[in-house]
Amino acid sequence: MKRNPYLPKLIEVIEELKYENSLGIPIIVEGKRDVQSLRKLGVEGIIIPISKVPIYQVVDVLVEEGIREVILLTDFDRAGRQYAKEIIVEFESKRIKVNRSFRRDIMRYTMGLKDIESLYNYILKNCEDYLFEDW
Repeated sequence: MKRNPYLPKLIEVIEELKYENSLGIPIIVEGKRDVQSLRKLGVEGIIIPISKVPIYQVVDVLVEEGIREVILLTDFDRAGRQYAKEIIVEFESKRIKVNRSFRRDIMRYTMGLKDIESLYNYILKNCEDYLFEDW
């Protein structure tokens, strides 16, 4: 089986994501399965699933709480890209910085991953392939 050459970089991105989130920067995801995947990866800070709530309501709460930055992790399919655009417009209109770098880097270092909810299993499978390749 061919080893994923990007796995170490992906692990670095996840570790940086955990660190930034631990500093109080909330992560915006689409649904509860995305939250579960990130929790399994060790993300312990605030994760906000946004698919069941109007975007403007989430923004209003964050503004009230003094949040000035969020990390955006929507899915990587067409619908996720469109949703990301809508979120960015709404959040930035209220002067909340939207960090897209983690989404971009996770997309870059995964092959064929379509959504955040699959991220934990993707890493688990690739770690197995990485660790047991020579057996």
